[in-house]
Amino acid sequence: MPKAKPTHVIVHRIELQESTKEMIEPFVQAKQVEQYGKTAASVAAATALGVGVYVAWWTTDAMFGWMSKAGDKLEEIRGRIDAADEETGGRASELIKSTSPAARIFMALNGYGF
Repeated sequence: MPKAKPTHVIVHRIELQESTKEMIEPFVQAKQVEQYGKTAASVAAATALGVGVYVAWWTTDAMFGWMSKAGDKLEEIRGRIDAADEETGGRASELIKSTSPAARIFMALNGYGF
């Protein structure tokens, strides 16, 4: 059987006395300090992760020269795109941009416009 719709609303209100508010205040401050601590820990963890990634990148680049190889590959790709643009009058870069969002981002980062 369906319930009848309410005909009125009753509001209950709880008020604390001054003495109770004074007793609760240290707990509220402790909770605020806890939240600040959690935020600081999150920022420190993100910073540590960023530093760790940079150190790993720098170490592998120094040991194996990986980034210079990747840079050479990017220059080769840019050269191919420029050559294709010269042959097609700029249509090649537009075609590449239309293939995928990743290609648009790559082209924009490499100076071919958005």
